[in-house]
Amino acid sequence: MSNGNSDKKGIIKAMFIALIATLAGLAVLGWQYRQIENKRLPALEEKLEEQRIAMEEREARDILDAFMTSRIEGDEVQATLYLTERAVEQKETGSFEMMDNFLGFKVLNSQKISEEEFCFTVSVYKEGVGEILEIITMKKILDSYYIDSVKRAG
Repeated sequence: MSNGNSDKKGIIKAMFIALIATLAGLAVLGWQYRQIENKRLPALEEKLEEQRIAMEEREARDILDAFMTSRIEGDEVQATLYLTERAVEQKETGSFEMMDNFLGFKVLNSQKISEEEFCFTVSVYKEGVGEILEIITMKKILDSYYIDSVKRAG
């Protein structure tokens, strides 16, 4: 009988060792998973932030395109809808020409200035003059971008 009793003790001992080994394996795998996620999470957050900025820039760029198209078409009323109060003041003081035989434009550069602002360098083609450069700052107000400043480069 002692042989059967020692077999039971051996089986229980083996099961206990297997249980400890399993728990240790789960702990190691859990630790490795957390390490992998801790490395991956910042990379995913960075990609999401890059995508958010790209979408914001695209939204600002679409408004800029609509503004410039209105200027080229000579539609001052429509172009004025894209301006902030500051830009309207610039227009009224003659800081930039709203309408003046524009033939086309090309966005040369864009830069995110702050959480709510982008700055674009725009090459504007003007009849009889050629190319002029404008620095156009756009500001997000509520959920839309508006032209906040138009300055001639140089």
